[in-house]
Order: sequence, then C-alpha cells, then structure tokens
Amino acid sequence: MRSGSKAITGSSFASTSRSSIFSLAGQRMIVLCTYSLRASKAVDLMDVAKAHQLSIARRKGEWEFLETPDLKQAKQEIEKLRGALDILSKPFPGDELLTPRERVALSQIITGASSKEAARSLGISPRTVEFHRANIMQKLGAKNTVDLVRKVLANTAT
Repeated sequence: MRSGSKAITGSSFASTSRSSIFSLAGQRMIVLCTYSLRASKAVDLMDVAKAHQLSIARRKGEWEFLETPDLKQAKQEIEKLRGALDILSKPFPGDELLTPRERVALSQIITGASSKEAARSLGISPRTVEFHRANIMQKLGAKNTVDLVRKVLANTAT
C-alpha cells in the first residue's frame, strides 16, 4: 500500500459518515469489487462490466479487460470516426467549399455509414444527410458516392 493510502473495509466503509463520503467527490480512486468467478455465471460478469467504467478479470493467470457488446461497438465506432477525421483533416481538392456541417456528414460518408446510420450518429434526419451528400457531391464534382470517396481519399493518401 502506498504511503498515505488507507484501506477501507466493507464494514468500516458502511460506518463512514455521510460527510466523509461526499468529501471523496471529484477525487480519483480505484475501487475493487471482488466476485467469485466460481460462483458467478458469464452473464453476471457482463453485468458487472456494464455497471463499471472498467472491469478486469484474471483468467488462466492473465488479466483481461471485460467489455460489454455496447462498449466494444462504441470503441469500434470511435476508431472509424477517428480514421475519417484523420482523412478529413488533410486538404483535398474542394475541401474549402464545404461547410462545417457538410464536413461532418462527409466524415460519416467516408466511414461507409448509410444515411440512416449517419443521421442517428449526427442527430439529424436521414433526409438531411441525403441533402448534405448531394451538396457535397455537387461541390466536389462527384458522380456518385464511390466517386466522392475516391476523390477525397486519392489526395489524402499522399
């Protein structure tokens, strides 16, 4: 245990005064919740992972992160968007013609999102996404979505 750290057991934590608990607000801490793996089912562990920001388990002597399907999907989406933003941060012919909102819609198009998926992600209607797509294609002189992606990616690969 590090100097200045204090272990709080379940019983002493329960008896800690309310004001002491509130004094912890805003403080970084690590809280360990232990569950018997022998007594728990896989669904129980996934519930724990869902309830906490970070969950790890020791399996076959190795520590592993537990991810819920929602967290895994969110991480994949973040990576897709990060890739699109990396691409769009580099200049391409006609990029100065696009509005900020069109650039955001273009990032969704580049990741391969459908109009419905892009709309859900951006908090707008699918029709608005289609409107932005049409404007972008006209401004950049693209014949279709594939041509649009090719024009944007062709000049960012260098």
